[in-house]
Amino acid sequence: MTTSTFNIRMDIDLKKEVDEVSKGIGLSSAAAFNVFARQFVAYRGFPFEVKMPSFTEKEFAEEMDSIYLSMKDGNALEHRLIEG
Repeated sequence: MTTSTFNIRMDIDLKKEVDEVSKGIGLSSAAAFNVFARQFVAYRGFPFEVKMPSFTEKEFAEEMDSIYLSMKDGNALEHRLIEG
């Protein structure tokens, strides 16, 4: 099989995460992208749904801040895990 080089640019933090996850499942980043490329071709597009999240990062952060402030004001319930 003849191979070719495929260069892409991505955020350095994202690359670190890709490297870490790939390594965790026993693959190199290049092998992981080869798996993606084969699936992309087989599906004739993305092998998963691609859509905008239902909320923005800012909206999510605001919701988390609101929950935190409510908890800080004493409006929280303690929950215990049931071990089985």
